[in-house]
Amino acid sequence: MNLEKLRGKIDLLDMKIVELLNERACVVQGIGEIKKVTNAKVYAPEREKQVYDKVVANNKGPLSDKCIMSIYRELMAGSIALEKPLKVAFLGPEGTFSYFAAKAKFGHAVEYVSLNGIDAVFQEVVKKRTDYGVVPVENSTEGGIRETLSLFTDCEVKVCAEIIMPIHHNLLANCTIDKIEKIYSKSQVFSQCKLWLSNNFKKVDLLEVGSTTEAVAIAVKEPNSAAIAHSEVNQLYGINTLRQKIEDSPHNVTRFFVLSSEFPPSTGRDKTSVMCYIKNEIGALYKILEPFRANKINLTDIEPLPTKKKVWDYCFYLDFMGHATDENVKKTLAEVNKKCVDLKIIGSFPEGYITE
Repeated sequence: MNLEKLRGKIDLLDMKIVELLNERACVVQGIGEIKKVTNAKVYAPEREKQVYDKVVANNKGPLSDKCIMSIYRELMAGSIALEKPLKVAFLGPEGTFSYFAAKAKFGHAVEYVSLNGIDAVFQEVVKKRTDYGVVPVENSTEGGIRETLSLFTDCEVKVCAEIIMPIHHNLLANCTIDKIEKIYSKSQVFSQCKLWLSNNFKKVDLLEVGSTTEAVAIAVKEPNSAAIAHSEVNQLYGINTLRQKIEDSPHNVTRFFVLSSEFPPSTGRDKTSVMCYIKNEIGALYKILEPFRANKINLTDIEPLPTKKKVWDYCFYLDFMGHATDENVKKTLAEVNKKCVDLKIIGSFPEGYITE
């Protein structure tokens, strides 16, 4: 078969694909009408996981699973927009890692709201000015992001999903690498690129700013300056990428939470996050951890946080496998609740997958 015939075959397949996509969209609109009557949530993380799992399981190639999921992410984002336009808040400005995490979860067919602080994202969701919010919660090299975790002690929001995104840092500048005199970025970024910077820029000033996007904005205007940021920021600001993936650890991953007013039902592969307010006494932490061991529940994260109510008074953020409605989880939390001052379920949500 020659090139012309193969291209003709592709044209016919494209017509069928578009026809099927719009047929699917009509079904989505029918689902949307039912959701309006039942007042159900438009975005359903548990259903999203089912769809992704099915399409990946049925993928026989040659397209990669990553490619199939990227296609379906945009397809599902467009489907959600047919049911109801969504607004998603994120820690801005546009071009931050939170921005790209939000895009990786919700695609391009929603309205994004850029905010200047993590607390502002929480408040937008609490006051229902946006449907969802995306905030960073944990980094594989830096640990838990305390600002995010602390806000759960005061704000009545829930976690409905998590996004797990590899973090690649890139050196961006509009001058050659030998001309760089200053490098701008966030303190956490400098920490994650410490070894690379010490080997390549011993006499260059490292200047901390509020966000990686702010760093790029400065580097674009200031001669002989560079920024460390996400590689795709160069498309937003017209800046060159001089070096890619300069982070010291090849396994640098950040976890983001999707904030909502409620969390979804069980999918069979979930995680739960809680806040435990413990008594200030010997063995208090052991007492709340023991039920997890006894009931064979895997704890994935433990973070101590000051309650802000009394000096040296702490609560503990716990992250573990299972859904709050699972029988063994309900039993465990009931036991934990008896051994602490208070217990607050932040959310139960589908276990996230690593996304680019």
